[in-house]
Formats: sequence, structure tokens, C-alpha cells
Amino acid sequence: MAKVNYQEIIDKQKRGITFYTVLCVLFVGLIGAYTYFNWVDYSLHKEAVAQNETVIQDLKSQTVSEKSEYQNQKKLFDDLSDGIDASLKEVFPAGDDYTELTRAFDHFESETDRNNNKFVISNIEYQDIQVSEDGAYKCLPLRMTISSSEENFTKFLQYIEKSGSLLDKVRLMDIQSIHMSFDESENSSGVINFSVKINAYFQNI
Repeated sequence: MAKVNYQEIIDKQKRGITFYTVLCVLFVGLIGAYTYFNWVDYSLHKEAVAQNETVIQDLKSQTVSEKSEYQNQKKLFDDLSDGIDASLKEVFPAGDDYTELTRAFDHFESETDRNNNKFVISNIEYQDIQVSEDGAYKCLPLRMTISSSEENFTKFLQYIEKSGSLLDKVRLMDIQSIHMSFDESENSSGVINFSVKINAYFQNI
């Protein structure tokens, strides 16, 4: 029977234990490294997700704010547009609208005529409607006979001059001709009697 060398067996067992120990250490190291790097990666992703959520919330808040601002600006624009449309209908109406024009002259007369500062419209005569050469608009010619003080005569000219303004909402008009005479009698106080031919414009639709 062969002689067994116990020392060799013990050395072989030690080498085996050392080998397995090294393998275990390497395995544990690999597991640890894998776990560490995955944890770092997870932490980075978690931080990125948190940052993205913050950005998303900021964008949502910004969207709500911008939408609210847009609605406010849109309302202001719509109100402005409606105001312009309403003013345009008065300044440059769709039809001759001579009734409203007469009322406008009556209103000017009532606001201007005073005992010591005369402005009286004695006659308004409307004439046949005319179309512009290019067909872009129409005009309603009219002639008025007026007695006025010099001050109110100037106011009347300014009234016609500022016609067409969307702010003043005065019907678009211009003066074609004026024939005037001064009453220099003692009780007249410089009254001007004049007739004026005016064109009042409106849309050709």
C-alpha cells in the first residue's frame, strides 16, 4: 500500500482554500463594483429625472402664465378691433346715412350756438350721390346755409378739418366751396352768413 504524504495533502488543501478565497474575493469585488456603478448610475438618473420634473413644472407654469397673458392681450386686441370697427362705421359708414349726418350737424349746432356767439344752420340740402372715378367710395354732396359768429365759423372749419378721425368719430367730409358775406350792421356783432358745399364720404359696397 502506497505511503500517503499528509503534508502534501495539507498543502494541496491550503492551495485550494487560497484559490477559492481569491475567487470569492474577486466575486465579491465584482458584485460590489457592479452594485456601486449601478447605484451611481441610478443616482444620476434619479437626479436627472428630478431635474426634468422641475423643468416640466417650470414649463407648465410658464405655459399657464403665457396662456393667461395671451388671453389678456387677445381680449385687449379684440376690444381695440371692435372699437375701431365701431368708430369706422361712424367715420366711414356703409351707406349714405344722411339721417345720422343731419343729427351730427344738429348736435354741433346745439353745442356751439349761444346768445352772444351765434351758430345757426338755416338749411341743409342733400344732392345726388356720386361715385369716385375708381369706384373705391361714394360721396353725398350737400349744401348748408349758416349764420355764425367769426369764432364759431372757425370752430366749424376745424370740425370739418378733423373729420375722419377715429378718435373724434366725425364723419369723413371735406369742403368743396364756401360763399360768405359779413353782416356789418350795428346789431349783428360781426355775424357771417355763408353757404358751404360739402362732400360726405361713405363706402361703395
